[in-house]
Amino acid sequence: MKKGHESMNLTLRQLRAFAAVAATGSFTAAARELHLTQSALSVLVRELEREMGVQLFDRHTRRVLLSEAGREFQPSVQRLLADLAGAVASVTELREKKRGVLRLAAPQLMACTLMPRVIAAYARRYPDIDVRLADTLPENLIAGLLSGEVELAVGQDVAVDVAAIERRTLFRDRHWLICPPDHALARRRKLHWRDLEPYTFIAPTRDFRQRVLPELDAEARALMLRASTQEVSYMTTALGMVASGLGLTVCPTYSASLVRAHGLKMVRLDDPDFHREVCVYVAARRSLSPAAAGFVEMLELDARRPRGSVD
Repeated sequence: MKKGHESMNLTLRQLRAFAAVAATGSFTAAARELHLTQSALSVLVRELEREMGVQLFDRHTRRVLLSEAGREFQPSVQRLLADLAGAVASVTELREKKRGVLRLAAPQLMACTLMPRVIAAYARRYPDIDVRLADTLPENLIAGLLSGEVELAVGQDVAVDVAAIERRTLFRDRHWLICPPDHALARRRKLHWRDLEPYTFIAPTRDFRQRVLPELDAEARALMLRASTQEVSYMTTALGMVASGLGLTVCPTYSASLVRAHGLKMVRLDDPDFHREVCVYVAARRSLSPAAAGFVEMLELDARRPRGSVD
């Protein structure tokens, strides 16, 4: 009696054995194709017939032919095996980073300096991965991860809920003074924060003073808190103001290409050195796709490049 669908327990090995015998018309040829002994193949086919409650083959002396039930069953098995092979190939391509989409987020400054360089290197290695970069405000960096809109975020260190977000430090990056090339400070090899006292200082982000103040001495803190210090939201705004002679600013090493594009000079700023960590952020307890894991590897490779020089 044919069993009910709910009690069937067909295996992939049984289906492959059936398909091979149906295609070759021979248990011997099918066993050779599947790298099985003929007796092992026969056991698989008998188990399948017993599980389904029908005879799938008519055995003859010289040839094995499909029964009526076997002819009915064969197209479905062929489609199933083909779909499975396609699914395995698709996952293999993802694993080997031969295709896929990778969505990233980075603050605007990093999105126009560090990230294009790393994305270009990644694209050379994995040309069939479609990388989508969302540039955002630093305070919105983590929101895309929490909503699932992006898989990775790269940016300077921000406070996160460790239960929801994992943070990995890539490198610590020095901040430099930015001034016009004809400025009096441009000829100096090294500056102290107190050297900025006569000039308008343009804080390059809204949280910059909050972050730098604890690291400064009393004299430098007073400089940051004075009325002639301005705050802007974007580094590009600060650079544009500096280029127009409206003040001085600071920026990290990785933004050197943008500084040069504005025709500005970077001068080492000491006493104290001010560094910020550049981190990669991912959603906690969510495994990275192969494409994302590969991109993190590229970021870590780039992070090993020498830093502390802008030449």
